[in-house]
Amino acid sequence: MQLISRRQAIASSVGAFGSALVAAEASAATKANFTFVHLTDMHIQPELGATEGVHKAFQAVKALPHKPAFGLVGGDLVMDAAFVPRSRADLVYFLWRKEAETLGLPLHYSIGNHDLYALSVNGKPALDDPDYGKALWRKRIGVDQSYGSFDYQGWRFVMLDTVGITPQYSWEGSISDTQMQWLDQLLRDTPRTTPMVFVTHFPIFSAITQYTEGTTAKPSAGSLVKNGKQFREMVEKHNVKAVFQGHTHVVEEINYLGVRYITGGAICGDWWKGPRLGVHPEGFVVATVKDEELSWRYVAYGWQART
Repeated sequence: MQLISRRQAIASSVGAFGSALVAAEASAATKANFTFVHLTDMHIQPELGATEGVHKAFQAVKALPHKPAFGLVGGDLVMDAAFVPRSRADLVYFLWRKEAETLGLPLHYSIGNHDLYALSVNGKPALDDPDYGKALWRKRIGVDQSYGSFDYQGWRFVMLDTVGITPQYSWEGSISDTQMQWLDQLLRDTPRTTPMVFVTHFPIFSAITQYTEGTTAKPSAGSLVKNGKQFREMVEKHNVKAVFQGHTHVVEEINYLGVRYITGGAICGDWWKGPRLGVHPEGFVVATVKDEELSWRYVAYGWQART
């Protein structure tokens, strides 16, 4: 048996303590600490002062006391591309790109229903147009597919495509089978302890129908993701911190089984005609991440409707 002196033992203990301290410091240094913004439902257009409104909103983002690390864009960039000629679609996408460039932030996108192209032009869908459906949005945003994920400081962010095109060439809230298969594999590849944030356009959960139609009214796929229950069941065993949603232009949070379903209002309010339902002002969400906790607040940027 090898014997060691008391001096060697003390030196060894000090060395071990020092190594543990360095490891602890390294771990602390890698803890998450950042902010991001959730920007949804801009509905940019040349009318109603919308371009100026988006510009004002983005100036408010740039004036935040802590610069966001990135922006999560929840869809409905434009108003609109689905039922207008190509020249109009190109115009509103040009307006969006021009304003988005002023933010100076990495932007990650979830497509909205008004971002679709050519569902009906002169009374019929332009199926022979190579930019039909989601293709023009992908081209203008610069992405290969309409869903994806990225990691930041140990958190995983997932941008979902919740916009379905119906056989009648309209839209609905849905997640395609192909995307569900992709999501299933992503979840398998994601450690269950990893904090996750999802972004959708159509909400998974919302009480918008109860607000607007009555407390016993039945929601439709025009307002919610019709296979949202399947999504919820897929993610429930993971460390999902929040699902940021859009489409309804209201500000709300529904907490179910510890997952926060946050509907982030709208930069356009009630389609640039004032606050949504008279009470949800034009604004955006600022989210703060510290370690494994997420907090959020809604920022009204002071727009006055020009009607």
